[in-house]
Amino acid sequence: MSSMDLDKDRKIAQTLRLAWPAFFQSFGRLTDVQRQAIPEIYQGQEILICSQTASGKTEAVCAPLVQRYVSLRNEWTILYICPTRALVNDLYYRLEVPLHRMGITLMRRTGDHRDNCNDIYGVLLTTPESFDSLMCRGRLNDGAGHVLANVVAVVLDEVHLLAGTPRGEQVRWLLERLRRLKLQAVEEGWSKSQTVQIVGLSATLENPDGVVHSFIPGGKVIHVHGQRAIEVVNEQLKPKPAPVQISLKHYLTESNQAQKVLVFCNTRRRVDNLAEELAGTLNKLNYVVKAHHGSLSQKMREEAEEASRIEERIVICTTSTLEIGVDIGDIDLVVLDGPAPDIPALLQRIGRGNRRSDKTRVMICSNNMAEAIIQTAMVMAAREGFLGVGEGGTQYAVAMQQIASYIFQGSKRARSRKMLQSFIERCIPQQIGQSILHNMIITGELIENNEGIRLGDDWLNKSSSGSINSNISSMPGAEIVDEIDGERIAAGIVYYGGSTITVGGQKLEVRRIEKGKIETRKAREAMHEGQWMYVSRNQMIGAGQAQSVKHWLGFEENEWPVVNFNEFSCIFHFGGGVRRSVIELLMSYTNNANKDIKCNEWFIAMPVIKEKPEWLTSVGPGMLEMEITSKIDSLERTLARPNANKRLPMDVRLEEIRSWLNLKQELEIIKDSIWNFKVGKETTDFLNSFILEFMS
Repeated sequence: MSSMDLDKDRKIAQTLRLAWPAFFQSFGRLTDVQRQAIPEIYQGQEILICSQTASGKTEAVCAPLVQRYVSLRNEWTILYICPTRALVNDLYYRLEVPLHRMGITLMRRTGDHRDNCNDIYGVLLTTPESFDSLMCRGRLNDGAGHVLANVVAVVLDEVHLLAGTPRGEQVRWLLERLRRLKLQAVEEGWSKSQTVQIVGLSATLENPDGVVHSFIPGGKVIHVHGQRAIEVVNEQLKPKPAPVQISLKHYLTESNQAQKVLVFCNTRRRVDNLAEELAGTLNKLNYVVKAHHGSLSQKMREEAEEASRIEERIVICTTSTLEIGVDIGDIDLVVLDGPAPDIPALLQRIGRGNRRSDKTRVMICSNNMAEAIIQTAMVMAAREGFLGVGEGGTQYAVAMQQIASYIFQGSKRARSRKMLQSFIERCIPQQIGQSILHNMIITGELIENNEGIRLGDDWLNKSSSGSINSNISSMPGAEIVDEIDGERIAAGIVYYGGSTITVGGQKLEVRRIEKGKIETRKAREAMHEGQWMYVSRNQMIGAGQAQSVKHWLGFEENEWPVVNFNEFSCIFHFGGGVRRSVIELLMSYTNNANKDIKCNEWFIAMPVIKEKPEWLTSVGPGMLEMEITSKIDSLERTLARPNANKRLPMDVRLEEIRSWLNLKQELEIIKDSIWNFKVGKETTDFLNSFILEFMS
């Protein structure tokens, strides 16, 4: 530590008179991000902190905030918003001791844990949905105000996982509602100040200025550069398939020490099956194998989280639910069972391991050559700091949910048109907001009369069930329960028949089915797996993986390699779902849609050609407007727009699709693309792997 850093630490320690011993006494020194952020936050500055995982961002935010407000006694609340319940649970255990030392109350409010929040003083950990619920249901019975009236600061943790998503858009609207509540609180005498300090935390972020604009208007970015080295334990000179079942067993057999391993899978079904398969081999090496994903019961998820803390030899198979959350700083190895969707997600996953060292140890596994190439390319991109391209657009369906929730929050479950319009126009363009509000009234979602605007029957039903507070589409399907005690094991199941279901690493025998419940018991003998699936939501295939491969292969930004395969030319555009959508619009407009031309998120396949066809470059943005209108349903599917979009007025649906397609820019990219018909043999072999995978 330099003398200058030591001097800064001493000054900060003097400022954090009560918080320093509670948060930092065992560390003895601060990290770079803490030195930069703590003075700013203590002075009330609104900031976005961008720094690598395990750099001390949580302490950098919490310590100065609680120090700043602890002298106010029972007149303050810090609202800490997390993307997942797992992260809420983890932060609860991490913050419990230091806050207890300072005499500060710590509470959590999620679908799993509902602490009594009638008298909030201190720090409240919650999710966007529970934040919404508290806004609606937080009015105190004695007329003394609202449980969130004394919120002095809001922390947005892992904000990059919210930005550009419906849940992130929900948080943006909720912050506006909180500001309005604070203004009312001062007018009613519930609170002494209407000021709310907002701080965002992020490990990996491609567009920090955009996040600041959305969530922290007027805030500043503190970006602490630096990244831990990535050690790939099974790195090869050239990519080749490496199934996790073989690679991990070999690694753990050869290891002389007990290991804690986190295995990231891309689907819930893969987690279930892989956990069961690995248990069959790794139990013999004295390893505990657990499963963790969002469809498993709270009990099973928390058992896996607890096991990660107490077991010395453990393998946890998980989806993205553990990309953030559980404090697994002593995880020795992160296994990537198939590629992450993009570089930020990859960095999140590998950032879970070796958090107390300057190096993260990774095993990359794949079941085919295409996956092996993607894994190799993404790891190289991560090492070089290449994050790929940003993709996104508007999220107008959230406006309907927030309008309904804001009405439900009203003391009489109603709002005046003037108040609603004022609120809506603070969050989205006036014309879009007016169109949405008018459409909700004429379709009966809302009812307008002399008392104002109220909820229609559908939203009233949602308010009773609590779904009025969520932008996560409901997951229909059956529940799997234990036949003896009825305890839930998993949810969101579509069952077609068969003897067994493998869930959470356990093979369960199906005993009976009634009223949406599948009663099971542990299978006592080998049986064939039944036919079933999890209910899933549509997800857009972005350009993250493809751009990483393009970067790894060394192509120029505007270079599109062409590979002849059988009777086809495959032209790699590497543009993901957005570029695919634009190319398909061009195909439809120029009457090429029904010919032998196909397009996916990676390449265009057409009968063998020797030059770029004119139909790709002769059309302007305005000429495609009618195509967008006629193809709106298929475009929404490809771009994974929520089902709720179908309830939006057509002009709003079209405006949202335009924001995602970014037609002017995409058409310029297509027009300026240089098609390379002379690709080298080794590169051709690599690209052929994707053609075989996607055309099979």
